[in-house]
Amino acid sequence: MMTSVLYSIVFGLTVLALTAATQPEVTLTLGKIKGTTKETISGRKFHSFQSIPYAKPPIGKHRFKQSIPVDPWLGFLNATHAEILCLQTMQKDLMPTKIPLRTIGTEDCLYLNIYTPKLPSELPDGKLLDVIFYIHGGAFTSGAGDIWGPEYLLDRDVVYVNINYRLDVFGFLSLEDDLVPGNNGLKDQNLALKWVNQHISAFGGDPNKITIVGMSAGAASVHYHVVSPQSKGLFQKAIASSGVAMNPWAFAKAPRENGLALANIVGCPTNDSKLAVECMRNRHAEDLILAGGQLKAWRSLPLTLFSPVIEQPGPNAFIDRSPHDLIVSQSGSDVPLLLSIADDEGYAFTIGMIANEMASQQIDELWDKLAPLIFELREVEPEKAIKVAHAIREHYMEGKTIKENPAGFTKAFSERYFGSGIQNAAKLHAKHQTKPVYGYRFAFPSPPGYNLMMQSNDKIPYKGGKAFHGEDNAYVFNSFYLAPLKSFPEALAMSKTMIDYWMKFITEDTVSSWQPVVSDEPEVTMMDVVSSDPGKNVFTKQPSATTFWDQQGLPDHFVQRKVW
Repeated sequence: MMTSVLYSIVFGLTVLALTAATQPEVTLTLGKIKGTTKETISGRKFHSFQSIPYAKPPIGKHRFKQSIPVDPWLGFLNATHAEILCLQTMQKDLMPTKIPLRTIGTEDCLYLNIYTPKLPSELPDGKLLDVIFYIHGGAFTSGAGDIWGPEYLLDRDVVYVNINYRLDVFGFLSLEDDLVPGNNGLKDQNLALKWVNQHISAFGGDPNKITIVGMSAGAASVHYHVVSPQSKGLFQKAIASSGVAMNPWAFAKAPRENGLALANIVGCPTNDSKLAVECMRNRHAEDLILAGGQLKAWRSLPLTLFSPVIEQPGPNAFIDRSPHDLIVSQSGSDVPLLLSIADDEGYAFTIGMIANEMASQQIDELWDKLAPLIFELREVEPEKAIKVAHAIREHYMEGKTIKENPAGFTKAFSERYFGSGIQNAAKLHAKHQTKPVYGYRFAFPSPPGYNLMMQSNDKIPYKGGKAFHGEDNAYVFNSFYLAPLKSFPEALAMSKTMIDYWMKFITEDTVSSWQPVVSDEPEVTMMDVVSSDPGKNVFTKQPSATTFWDQQGLPDHFVQRKVW
């Protein structure tokens, strides 16, 4: 019996010793951090440091205020788990849990995760590694940094950072005044980027070789950092996948009106900004998030209600002019850009309308009312919006119903929400910056069963194109909605190819054999990524996604009524 007890004690101490020996440690000016060791899909070991705070909790009296740097801590920070995400409504398709929750996450959520193949002591030549700083998407209302895992990417010598930032009303409430100017979510990202610049060398990363990367709303965020003077000098390259700041969903329409409407729903004053904000600071966070759903006009539309805005000029303003004006004035960062678009961006958004016979029939019957909402014409005068809606139906759908022409309906959505803005941004940057602008169109069809969010359904009349919104990211980062990559040889090969492309852009100043976008050409030159075989992926002039929309005479999306 005594022998058994002694054996148990010795065995337990041995396990603890081995565990401690495998726990990597990092010392910062803020304090010490203890992480853990993990493996990539190929079995390569890397160091993981998760849930590191970069800002003080934005709670209580700090709700709706710009985030401030975190204070130092005592002892070791346990950075072995990433279980924190910012408060958001439950998106059943985007979260792995099946628990019937209405909301998920917490207000105290400003944390980042760092994954590195080598700490400074393990770098034989002392040369620090390139850094990827990833901003997650989710329409500025959902998502989390650690949804996009390192298990594919960390087979390469690169340090990978992903972050959380405040979402929805907490990150993007704006009353268009000095009290709540807006853009706190973007300012969170900016603070995290400053944190990384200051501390990433302790993790083996080079602060002078940071590439900011994002998908969807994360890509629009990346673009905002590129054009904002506030982030100038904090990064050296940028990759924006399936989104730019010039897309019509990437900025708020009537932000003050939306903010006060939300205040009214939760029983707060609406005749005075100070009273409204003080009242909303005392409301339960979950009540504020859920109240936003009552502002939706039809189904889940508008896609975004609380999102980036133009602020009153001042030292803390993140965006004080439209992205177009900031690019032309060269106020932001002149860095190499890589912009991407998927073959069928709109499918992920329109399929719910197409597959729902009641919804599609309702759109057809109420086209003049619903099309301006669906195609983001909220800033257009009603008569003009109806005229454009008719033009959309004729140009893209050939006058047919959604059931008769689902592909045309989806193409209209794709070009309005993504293609037009991305192509315009590419040409505008190419014209007004010295660094090259590159692009690719991702058109590789995921093997059936790999992307679990895009399961086929025989009852759906439209099967979509080859690749959907942001699907290129599914080959660079691991995620819970992806089946095991090793089970799909063609997907595994594509993952290696996509990471090769990204790393080539990151490590080469002028990317060899890549054709940059030329500003004075009517078409945008992009690489068509159709295969894991690089020899089959060639640069072509893409069909214009801007011609129709340029002809509609729509106002600048960022022309907002100023109240200051």
